[in-house]
Amino acid sequence: MKKYKQQSLKEMVKLNVLARLCEIQPSYLSKIINNHVNPSQDLAERLAVAANILCGSADYFTAADFMTTLKRGKDD
Repeated sequence: MKKYKQQSLKEMVKLNVLARLCEIQPSYLSKIINNHVNPSQDLAERLAVAANILCGSADYFTAADFMTTLKRGKDD
């Protein structure tokens, strides 16, 4: 996840609630957000939908925001 989206998510959404809505452990969500693991496409889509609902936006977060190549630059 890009740094600016990561920061926005942490400011707008309670991560424990997001994890619970998506039926994953908060520790696994943390790994996804910090680009340590790559979730399935289905999970990435569920995270995007749930994050948008929690922050009151229709389309700020996308599934692609939760996907990673695990090799991002420090400015991403």
